[in-house]
Amino acid sequence: MKDTDCRLYLITPPALEAETFAPVLVSALDAGGVAAVQLRLKGALCTEEMGDGAVRRAANVLRPLVQERGAAFILNDRPDLAAELECDGVHIGQEDASYEEARRLVGPQGIVGVTCHNSRHLAMEAAEKGADYVSFGAFFPTRTKQPKSRAEPEILEIWSQTTTVPAAAIGGVTPGNSQPL
Repeated sequence: MKDTDCRLYLITPPALEAETFAPVLVSALDAGGVAAVQLRLKGALCTEEMGDGAVRRAANVLRPLVQERGAAFILNDRPDLAAELECDGVHIGQEDASYEEARRLVGPQGIVGVTCHNSRHLAMEAAEKGADYVSFGAFFPTRTKQPKSRAEPEILEIWSQTTTVPAAAIGGVTPGNSQPL
């Protein structure tokens, strides 16, 4: 894979005030190289009533900023809300909605990404079903969640040599440690 094939997949903090976060996000988007932004408000999803409202508010503020700059706006975990809020797609984990359910809800033009931890087997299954991308990780320690697995950079090289389905590297990735990925 050439360095020019790599783009950024940004993931929001697990809790944020959308209006305060918006200028930070715009600055990152305007710096270039961003393919997608995932709205990942884990703290807000603890209670359905409160969580849906927080996600809706954040999506309504951030989605237009992301889409106006040519990046995809992806919602974490909730294909139903992704479709309702006109997100470009959804990212599902192994314990979230099934790929089939996510695809049904976001439609054939929507993006469906699937968490595959450190498993090429899970990634192949997701790709065979039609996932638009897979994610591997965590590659580094992260403060936002307790990772279920630790992935090694070699999985990205192997994946890029054996398939055309894009992969995202997640988990503690910073400008300082991203070069091996």
